[in-house]
This record gives sequence, structure tokens and C-alpha cells, in this order.
Amino acid sequence: MKRIIAVLSLFASSATYAVEGYEDIYIDREQDIIIHGIACGTDVNSLSSFKPSYVFTNTDTISKGTYYYNSPYGNYSLTFNTTENSAVMARGLLKNGQTTKEQMDKNICIVSNIVGLPGAISKNLNKLTLKANDPNWDKVMTQYTFVSGKPAYGEGVFQDNRTTAEIDKADKAIFDANQVYLKEIESIFSEKYKRIALTLPNKLEAAIKYAYETDGFLAEKTYPTIEEPAVWTPTAKERYNDLSRQRTQTIAWDKVIQENFDWFFSLVGKHSELETTQLISETKPQWNGHALEQVATVQATFKDGKSLELDFLVTSSKVDSEIFDTIEIIKQKSNLVRNNPIASAKTPRSPVKLPTAEDIDVYTPTEKEVIFFSLFRNKSLGDTYRYK
Repeated sequence: MKRIIAVLSLFASSATYAVEGYEDIYIDREQDIIIHGIACGTDVNSLSSFKPSYVFTNTDTISKGTYYYNSPYGNYSLTFNTTENSAVMARGLLKNGQTTKEQMDKNICIVSNIVGLPGAISKNLNKLTLKANDPNWDKVMTQYTFVSGKPAYGEGVFQDNRTTAEIDKADKAIFDANQVYLKEIESIFSEKYKRIALTLPNKLEAAIKYAYETDGFLAEKTYPTIEEPAVWTPTAKERYNDLSRQRTQTIAWDKVIQENFDWFFSLVGKHSELETTQLISETKPQWNGHALEQVATVQATFKDGKSLELDFLVTSSKVDSEIFDTIEIIKQKSNLVRNNPIASAKTPRSPVKLPTAEDIDVYTPTEKEVIFFSLFRNKSLGDTYRYK
């Protein structure tokens, strides 16, 4: 035991630690992976304090260089340096964004067996070769990465998804189905948009007629006062409050109607006679976030030669955000299900089915004649309407 400690002490004092000039080492998932069991510690006089760890390589030995890992506690790197004894390597640990050798936690690592080592250490000093075509590849990797964290397969890449034809085919099928789904949604939206847009000229005509017929009536409208109850019982108080709320709401609603009239007549005047209304929209549907939008422009022409153009935004309900996933995001999500011990219990994602007309609502807020002009009242001229 003393000889082993002496050997380790020699290398602990002579080993150098550095990041500069060291090769970044990434693991090729398509090749066989060697899982090296090692033991590392700082106090060579206390071998019982050495802790087991794992290093993933594509080579039979651990090369001099920097290996990167991702763990539940964050990303970290291990920089290995060789010593005069192939069974011993110096190791520097950097974590939480650290980059300099001065920040390293320095260890001595035993990477292969030395005669006389305690059994608790020597039993971990072995190598496991994981074949690229091993049917239990995911299970084996999860077993070891649960302890050490996932190795990097490229800069910033820690996912275990291998480029097998079966996995790629499944991910591509999901992506292709999503694209077909979006095209079908656009087709359904266009049909519903046309039906809504065709009703707008008649609705505009009805709203203008309503304004001419109703304007002035509201200005003379009176609202009866609500008499307080003689005795304030709980029931009487509740009824009084209900009647007061109804009166307040009625006044507020009538005010909105009058403001609509005021807005309309301030543009066209009270003596302009309507001649025609027509749909003149030529826009195309656009995705805004996860919903489709398309503007329908309706024109009212008056006998004095002037016209009022109103832009109505026709909107769809939101589509499931996952339908918009890129192929890269789909791979990341499917890989998470395959490799995460918790998420792997979920049912794998399958291609989405084609949507029906019931899967998307299409609407524009123009149902009531009394609030038909509310959409434009607080907008600037030229924003959503034009009068010329």
C-alpha cells in the first residue's frame, strides 16, 4: 500500500493541469463506445476517499484532452493529462462556466488496475464496450449517464439520439404529417374566411341603416332611478344592488352605441346617402404566432362620390404549438422520451391526423350591428379604415 501511495504522490506532484492547447474530445454515437470505470481523489494518503467515475470514449484508452458532460446539476468538463504511469492520469474539473486552469478542481485518477489497490477501488476499474448496434444501447447508456452525466457528442450536443434509419424515419413522419396538417388548416381557414367575408358587405349596409334609424333616440333616453328599500334586509339589499348594476350597464352600453354613431357621422356626415357596399379584399392569410389571420376590406360608396373602406381582421383559433416544431425540435423531443428515465414512460409521439373543420374556429367581431363600428373608433385614419 505504501508503494502505491508513493507512486500516486509522485504523479500528483509532477502532473500539470491546463486547458489551453488541449483537444476537445467528442463521442461518435455511430461507433462502439468504451465506458471506462475510474476512481479519482485528491488525498493519495486516503485511497478510501477516492470516488468512482466514468469516462466515455471511442478508443481503448482515455486520451489527453477535454471531455464535456451534461448532468442534472449543470454542464461541466474534465480535462485529462497523462503521467509517466499509464494507470494514472491527472484530471481537472471545471463547472458552472469556469474556463481557466486556476479554477480547476484537481484530482489524481486511477484509470486501470494497480497491484495492491483496495478491492473497493479495483472493482470499478474496468471497461465496458457498448456496440453501436446493441439493441439495449439506450438502456446501457442511461445506466451509466445517470451517475456521470451525458457525454458530449458535439459542441453543446448531449442527446443520445443515434442516426438510425428507424429513428430518423419516425421523426420525419411526424414532421411531414405536421406540414400536411398546416396546409389542410390553411385550406379550411380559407373556406371559412370566404364565407365570413361575403357577409360583411350586407352587415356594413345593415349597420349604416341602423345608425341612421337609431341616432338621436339614445340622446333623449332617460333612465329611471332606483329607489332604496324602506328596510335593508339582505334580500332587499341584493335586489337593490342588482337593479343598480343593470342600470349602470344599460347606460354604459347605450354610451357605446352613441359613440359608434358619433364616430360614423363625424366621417361621412348625417346627410350622406349610401349607394353600394362591396368586398374589395385581395389579401392572403398569414400565420401570426399559432393562429391564422387575414384582412377583409369592405367598401361603402355614397352618392356624393365619397367612400369608406373598413378593414376587418378575420382570425382563427390557435393551432397546437407542437405542429410548428422543426425537425430539429422533433428530434430533441423524441430523444428526450427515448433516453430520459422519467419521460421514457410516456407514449412516443405519433404523426398527427388530418384536421377537420371542427378543429379550428374562424371569426371576426362583427356580429352585432350596434357595435359594428367599435373596431375602428379608437384607430387612426389609414390604420384600419380610410375615408376619401
